[in-house]
Amino acid sequence: MDNPKNRSGNFRIAINTQLAGRGYGTEATAIMLEYGFGILNLHRIDLDVYSINERAIHVYEKVGFKREGVLRDAHYYNNTYYDTIIMSILEDEYRSGHAAKRS
Repeated sequence: MDNPKNRSGNFRIAINTQLAGRGYGTEATAIMLEYGFGILNLHRIDLDVYSINERAIHVYEKVGFKREGVLRDAHYYNNTYYDTIIMSILEDEYRSGHAAKRS
């Protein structure tokens, strides 16, 4: 938890490229959201993801994360600069989306 008073936390995950595309990232992210909002009683969870990682961006948006901003050319990889995308999900967004999936 980044800040107990604000009830906010930061999320980071790494999936071995040999295991990509099997749903592990989506499942791990969903479990983390349930733990963060259900057990830790967080209000906000944020993350940053590199623009080159389109698969991760898709997963985060699929489970409810929203784009908040961009740090332009903040990540240098393989002789190229990439943007860092800041994303977050709030407790009420998670609960309304989670409740809709149960219906």
